[in-house]
Amino acid sequence: LDCHRHREITMRSAATLALPMIILPAAAVSSFIVPESTKIKNRINHNGQPTSSTQNYLFTMNKKLTAEELENSYPEGKPATYDLMPGEIGLGPESIVRPLLKQTQLQNRKLKVVYDAKKHGWDARTFHAKVDAKGASVVLAKCRGQWIGGYNPRGWASLGGVRSSVASFLFYQKFPVVGGWQKLRVSRNGSMACGKDEFDAGIYFGADSLVIPLTGDRKKLCVSRLGYYFETGPGKKTTLLPLKGADSNLDELFVISGVYGKDEVIPNSGGVSELGFF
Repeated sequence: LDCHRHREITMRSAATLALPMIILPAAAVSSFIVPESTKIKNRINHNGQPTSSTQNYLFTMNKKLTAEELENSYPEGKPATYDLMPGEIGLGPESIVRPLLKQTQLQNRKLKVVYDAKKHGWDARTFHAKVDAKGASVVLAKCRGQWIGGYNPRGWASLGGVRSSVASFLFYQKFPVVGGWQKLRVSRNGSMACGKDEFDAGIYFGADSLVIPLTGDRKKLCVSRLGYYFETGPGKKTTLLPLKGADSNLDELFVISGVYGKDEVIPNSGGVSELGFF
């Protein structure tokens, strides 16, 4: 009987060892579906105490969330809202984009300009040197006196491929003089929020929805074709640009990202999973 049990256990162990193994890249594993907040719960600072991010995480886990807090706990898992936030005092790029950030990772976070084309240069590699690993970011561009742009929840990392997100959106200023914004949601699952995450490529929302290559002889060139990756909106616009059917050169270009503490993990700052629904 003992010999039979030993043989049965051995056969089970061998079968277990024979199971196929699925090996994922480390970057994919690090961001595989699990919300970024879960990755910081065991972090401690140099004094052996929980980091501020850890304390916030533990506090959240131990309190009863309201319906609104639960709805906004992971905003990038659902399409963007058309609603706007109240504006803030200021004329800088950070203040200009603030109303657009309702129900995003950046809604309540301090903002900063990480890339200014006039200051840093109209160049794709310089662009990536400034924006990579900064997480969710807003592109703000001025063309013929009108502000246009897009929100990229996945940011850039120069890892190649695409970085999709159903929560991405484009926007344009409805009235150049008095303001007002219109958001354009994704029209396809995934949207290719960052359609080309190459170290020597510029800004791509979709393959053609908002493209600023930052390469070649026309480094300020901007191309926009709406309707496939991003919706056309209530105005049935075919382009974000002021002149229908004509590509344009930009006057200004900024990328705005969040400000994070030294102990905070920046969501989507490295590799991301591409499962088709984020």
